[in-house]
Amino acid sequence: MAAILDAMGPYVMQLIADMATEEVKMLLGISGDIEKLENNMESIKCFLADAERKRINEKRVQRWVQMLKNAIYDATDILDLCQIEADKQRESKGSSMVEKAPGSHPEQRMSTSEKMTSEFVESAIVGEKIERETRELAQMLTINGHHDIKVVAIVGPGGMGKTTLAQKIFNETTVQGHFKVKIWLSITQHFDEVELLRTAIEHAGGVHCGVQDKTLLLRRLTNTLSVGRFLLVLDDVWSNVSWSNVLSVPVINASKNQQGNWVLITTRLEDLALRTGASYQHHVSPLNEDDAWSLLNKQLPPTPGQVHGTDHLKVVGMKIISKYGGLPLAIKVMGGLLSTKPRSEGDWEAVLKHHAWSVAGLPKELDNAIYLSYEDLSPQLKQCFLYCSLFPKGTTIYQREVVPMWISEGFIHPPDRSSSSYDDWLEEIAEGYYQELITRNLIEPKSALTRYSCTMHDVVRSFAEFMSKEESLVVQDQQDDGGSKISHVRHLSIGSTKSALEWDILQKHKSVRTLIINKRINVQPSDSFGRLSTLRVLFIRGTDCDRLVESLCQLRHLRYLHFQDTNISRLPGDIHRMKFLQHIVVNRCPQLDHLPSCITQLLHLRTLNMYLSHDNVLIPKGFGQLKNLRTLYGFRVHLDKNGGTGWCSLEEIGPLSQLRKLSLHGLENVSASSSAGMAMISSKEHLDYLELNWTSSGFMGLSDETNKQQQQRVVEEVIEKLSLPSSIRHLYIKGGYFGSRLPNWMMAPATCGFKSLRILRMDKLHYCTQLPDGLCQLPSLETLAINDAPAIKSVGPEFQSPSSLAVGGVIVTTGSVVGFLNLATLRLAGLCEWEEWEWEEQGEDATVDAMAMPALKELIIESCKLTCLPPGLASRRRHALREVRLYRLSNLTYIENFPSVVDLRVLDCPELRRISDISKLQKIIILHCRNLEVLEGVSSLDSMEMYDATMETLPEYVTTVRPRYLKLTCSKELYESLLTGSSSEYDKISHIKSRTISAEDED
Repeated sequence: MAAILDAMGPYVMQLIADMATEEVKMLLGISGDIEKLENNMESIKCFLADAERKRINEKRVQRWVQMLKNAIYDATDILDLCQIEADKQRESKGSSMVEKAPGSHPEQRMSTSEKMTSEFVESAIVGEKIERETRELAQMLTINGHHDIKVVAIVGPGGMGKTTLAQKIFNETTVQGHFKVKIWLSITQHFDEVELLRTAIEHAGGVHCGVQDKTLLLRRLTNTLSVGRFLLVLDDVWSNVSWSNVLSVPVINASKNQQGNWVLITTRLEDLALRTGASYQHHVSPLNEDDAWSLLNKQLPPTPGQVHGTDHLKVVGMKIISKYGGLPLAIKVMGGLLSTKPRSEGDWEAVLKHHAWSVAGLPKELDNAIYLSYEDLSPQLKQCFLYCSLFPKGTTIYQREVVPMWISEGFIHPPDRSSSSYDDWLEEIAEGYYQELITRNLIEPKSALTRYSCTMHDVVRSFAEFMSKEESLVVQDQQDDGGSKISHVRHLSIGSTKSALEWDILQKHKSVRTLIINKRINVQPSDSFGRLSTLRVLFIRGTDCDRLVESLCQLRHLRYLHFQDTNISRLPGDIHRMKFLQHIVVNRCPQLDHLPSCITQLLHLRTLNMYLSHDNVLIPKGFGQLKNLRTLYGFRVHLDKNGGTGWCSLEEIGPLSQLRKLSLHGLENVSASSSAGMAMISSKEHLDYLELNWTSSGFMGLSDETNKQQQQRVVEEVIEKLSLPSSIRHLYIKGGYFGSRLPNWMMAPATCGFKSLRILRMDKLHYCTQLPDGLCQLPSLETLAINDAPAIKSVGPEFQSPSSLAVGGVIVTTGSVVGFLNLATLRLAGLCEWEEWEWEEQGEDATVDAMAMPALKELIIESCKLTCLPPGLASRRRHALREVRLYRLSNLTYIENFPSVVDLRVLDCPELRRISDISKLQKIIILHCRNLEVLEGVSSLDSMEMYDATMETLPEYVTTVRPRYLKLTCSKELYESLLTGSSSEYDKISHIKSRTISAEDED
């Protein structure tokens, strides 16, 4: 390889010289060909992609690769300047601007390589081992011990599953119910004490009001923790400092007010667990062969029609597994890789024999499985993966943020670059990359359903940082600016630091293309962006930077501009001079109350996100000129009290035909349906996400009934005109829609046209009296959530059955349409007056395939007056349903006939008398169901949890069930009776060998 590089040297340098010559010609007004320059760079990049494979352990290759990258970076800057100069010359000659987007091609030339929470995705979990460990540790935490504070540690190497186990414990229902205050903190190796305290206060439900003083924050955290028994989780702790120097004082002081508090830490360091005073250490161990094989299989998509799945591949699969010794993370990553391969022994053997298993030069703690997965990525996907490591530990990688960043850096290439619609589908391609990284388990979704936000495992992050170390720098913890470590930093990310950095220090990195700031920076009056002229991506969060705004236009190459949680009060009045700017995000910037009028001249703007900024951000007229917009969040409709003052209205959404994602706010201010119709929502054929927001506070405050009825008619007419395009995949109605009915486009047969809609959520339907009958005909709908609809009293058969007819008292479905064919998750919450659900089980002759909701896996019903679940739902024919959660059903009397349910949770159902005929039930949780008398037909029951602080005697049904494990929280009197081991109450549970019993004081 080194010899090849030496031979290629003159060729590469000649290409760069040619490019420089072309630049000079163009700047002098002589004919120049930008496409030729692009093609020259493509030749370099093809060579570079092959050289990348050798750079890990060959120093000479590393030097050449870096040199070539620097040449390409410089060349793309030259091309931008050529484009700007060409535009100036065309404008000076009076010609119109070419339709080809300034920056649309240059942005794609380069081809080099939310706070962390307790949420988790079930594909990370497998086997009885983690279930047993979860039970044991949850039992330890929830026993009502007579102690102020105790510490328990989960110890093990990186990637062994410590965080997954801690997440599962944290989310256990009994743990959630036992602790009033629950805090999850992800601890970086060197942290900012002030930021750690502020985060702890927020997670505990308190408010820090932006305080920076450590003493005041310690006092506020103490007060916040003192409201009740608490659980504090410190994830991935590397030193004792976070506990001994920061958190121990407020934790210990708050513990004096109540007993039974716990701190749970996860760490790779056994001696650290001792230094934190852990009373118990739990050491995680590798998966056994069966669990390892099961976890690997969980990463593979199901193969229709293949009866034996991957059984024929188990021999070679176990050989692959043996290479990483039962490490869960490595198994998941390898499963992600194998999920992209054909299910053949030859393809799996090729993975087993891949050269990456023997590559040298990787740091000791990095697993070769991750490198093998990385090697399998395309060059573009490698770039996108490495870029994710710029998001510091403890932050979330949002699809809506990283996708335009990738586009701005030029990582996204359509298959046919010669097409006239060259850049039409960049977002779709980038989103596909994002989803592929999830499939390969290189980033981990926080929600298995939407997959819009992700985190990156620390071990995977360390690998990505290692692979990009020549050009990327993440400054975090107690590091300085790091300027001496990399001579040409191209991507700089500032995370949590011990003290605020000076803006002047950042300006030393004159070659930086990406600057991500997640920390306060000290900005002086004379500071500017002047010395950061090569920036393409600028992301600033949580720092005062208003005085920098005036110098933004010095960033001639900038494509992506993001301000969040800042004090900016304006955008530059000459922002139209930023010819390459394509993405603008201003989130939670409360002082920004308007956009400059010249923003309408950014004809190639792809993203404008104003979500959660000033409640009344004014948008200038002429907004409809931005026809290249793909994403528009936070577009607010204003109530024009002055007869028109130059601000745009809803009609200007009409010409934006390229929109993919759109959120509209203040729709209560739309005074006529004609305005809504001119927005032309239904004609936006690419729109896949739509959010409609109303505010009902003004309507609810009206006292005149005639006026209220008139406003209801208007709002109903408006939503009617906001009909969906057939491309829509996610619809969210929120905020407070105050119409008495939902639109006709939600009714049959109109809904048949929405073949792509997957997720539908409707919140705060305060005045709607019935659910629409067309939702059941949505063929792709997977999730339906309706929250807070207090005016609905009954749900008829038309809700779940298209074309329902009553025949002999039985509801049957005509035709071949199945109601809710693909619905997997149904949530109906806050229908507090709902009493009746008409849904009869189909006749004996009906097939299972004709049953409504055949794919339903998860059912959540909360806060209603149903006396029973309808026979059509609770049917012996229903085989997909796995989880049922019934919370605060005040009149529910029985639950029966759920043959496939494995997890049942009932909470605050005071009239519940009987649970029966749930033959596959493995886990049941019963909280505050004091009149339950019968629990039968649960022969597979494995785990049972009962929680009621008023329970003085055990119900008789515990004598008839045979769970392997029982967790019981009861009154102090019953607890003491059971402790004797000889009382009649103890006899009721003596046959259950594994049990946890604790007492809970009544509120």
